[in-house]
Amino acid sequence: MPAPIPAPVAIAPKPVALPPPSPVAVAPLPAEPGVDDGGGEILLDADASSGLAPTPALVSVDVEAYADGLVPSALARGGLAGAVVVVVKDGQVILAKGYGYADRAKGRPMDAARTVIRPGSISKLFTWTAVMQLVEQGKLDLDTDVNDYLDFRIRDYQGQPLTLRHLMTHSAGFEESAKHLFAADPSRLRPLRAYLETVQPERIYPPGQVPAYSNYGVALAGYIVERVARQPFNDYIEQRVLMPLDMRRSTFRQPLPKGLTGDVALGYAEPGAAPIPFELVNAAPAGALSTTGRDMANFMIAQLDQGRFRGAEILKPYTAQAMQRVAVRPIAGLDAMTLGFFRRDKHGLTALGHGGATEAFQSSLALLPDKRLGVFVSVDGPGKAGRALHRDLIDGLLRRYYPERGAPPATRLTARLHGKQLVGRYENSRQSASNFLAIARLMGSAVVSLNDDDTVSVSTLRARDGRIKRWREIEPYVWQEVDGDSRLAAKRVDGKIVAIGTDDAPPAMWLQPVPAWRSAGWMLPLFYATVAVHVLALLLWPAAALVRRHTQRQLKLDGRERDLRLLTFFGLIANLLLLALWAWMLGRIELSPRMFDGQLDSGLRMAQLLGLLSVAVAAVSILNARQALRPPVHRVRRACALAIAAACVAVVWFVFALHTMQWSLVY
Repeated sequence: MPAPIPAPVAIAPKPVALPPPSPVAVAPLPAEPGVDDGGGEILLDADASSGLAPTPALVSVDVEAYADGLVPSALARGGLAGAVVVVVKDGQVILAKGYGYADRAKGRPMDAARTVIRPGSISKLFTWTAVMQLVEQGKLDLDTDVNDYLDFRIRDYQGQPLTLRHLMTHSAGFEESAKHLFAADPSRLRPLRAYLETVQPERIYPPGQVPAYSNYGVALAGYIVERVARQPFNDYIEQRVLMPLDMRRSTFRQPLPKGLTGDVALGYAEPGAAPIPFELVNAAPAGALSTTGRDMANFMIAQLDQGRFRGAEILKPYTAQAMQRVAVRPIAGLDAMTLGFFRRDKHGLTALGHGGATEAFQSSLALLPDKRLGVFVSVDGPGKAGRALHRDLIDGLLRRYYPERGAPPATRLTARLHGKQLVGRYENSRQSASNFLAIARLMGSAVVSLNDDDTVSVSTLRARDGRIKRWREIEPYVWQEVDGDSRLAAKRVDGKIVAIGTDDAPPAMWLQPVPAWRSAGWMLPLFYATVAVHVLALLLWPAAALVRRHTQRQLKLDGRERDLRLLTFFGLIANLLLLALWAWMLGRIELSPRMFDGQLDSGLRMAQLLGLLSVAVAAVSILNARQALRPPVHRVRRACALAIAAACVAVVWFVFALHTMQWSLVY
């Protein structure tokens, strides 16, 4: 049974004023700026022109032949179980076909019309459609403070209101939120309001200034739909979006209704592995959709036909157009955000897209509104092989029917000068900043370097063969991939680089410079040195005792010195346990996002206690080093005591700098 809906807010209807929506300005970063999927980049990336007649003709038989020649071999090569491919054109389905298996063990084939798949963050497009329906009716205003629609309060950020426009463009400023995003089993599913109130993340950026992809923000918008429509989110989506589009095998309900449970495609983490259990999403509006390839065809047709499908109308044409227009372009020269879609305007084509990745599925949706063309691909398996299949299929279709033309632009004479300005260490704007997941900032930063040929490279951006991509400047502060078509660009404020972005990632995030005080350039070497000192000390301490015993040379220590040495020894053990515990928890997170559903709480609490203890360990080690400085202590023992004290102080630095001492279990 759905949870009861709190008393609705009283919202006076407002006249609709959609066309044209006011754009969100991406303002300069503040002086001191504060891991589900990233939504996926738009995969339509060929150097194409709408002015050329497509050759061969974009018809069903040719599209199917192309997919048949690519998908089965890609599945076999990547060890993937199955895939579904859907192509619509001019309001008609020209391909809806399954490949491989929905269930390997039973030999159940993937069926585009019957097999239920989980498209992950593509669910967000349905939530945004619902929001725009209510905007169209005058029940929601994109520029009103969301707190006016809620029965709990979103925390303030320097008095600046948070609006639906910010949520729809992923510029609300929320830090990454992972706790309870997925439920470990049906008994742990939470009502939407309870989830939102329990895990509310910190706002680390001013609203409207920094793109930071947020599942929480979309779930919040879904709850606003629930409040204003005065019915559960699942009911609203079914009645106002799914049923009018004849999407009868689609639902946001969890667990699945009985009529669909037997047709779910099983995802596999790797070939030969056991299937991944049906994923339960507490942030349902952000990623809980279950659907079929054939149902997704209807959704794409409606979006391409300005909200209409077979006589039904889920959006007025002007509302659909408003949803697809550029709302904000975080970095000039790169992709833009519409009110929900990622948008690419390139080579005379406009592409709208969104991706979705869960533990078990990878999906991509791409629309070319001017061509009335839509493509949907879903693979029941994670990893590089699935992403490669998406890119090969969608890019291949575009290149086949909208051929390339034009020579690549020449490299600019300013390439070296501007490349030097770009050099440095960067981190993703989609990040956790107030809890232990801030560790990801340390481990996942990107290094931009200038090459001898005046191209630039980003350490985290790699080609399919694993080599780091190179980029050459073709416009001021805009670079193009060498032997490719992706672009990289920089955002400058007062002559200073404040962010870089790339077509390889969605416009809902960017890379921003890492403050020097917590740069991995020095923190990682310090971390490795700290671990080495702890391990060596614990190994050499008993070894030295054995040598002294064998040579009958005993240390002359008074009671205080002996106690400090013993406490320091056990303190080193406690510190190593702390570091090992963090490594264990991060490893568990890598296994499954279900680990975020409270499974780490006991380990997290123990780590917090050990972090507190590390302060005492550092104090004891300093006292021990102070004792060792007094003559006639041997210089080797003195150096060891100082190194141990420095390593223990470094542990305290990491505990506080990486926010692992936050007492909360929300992250």
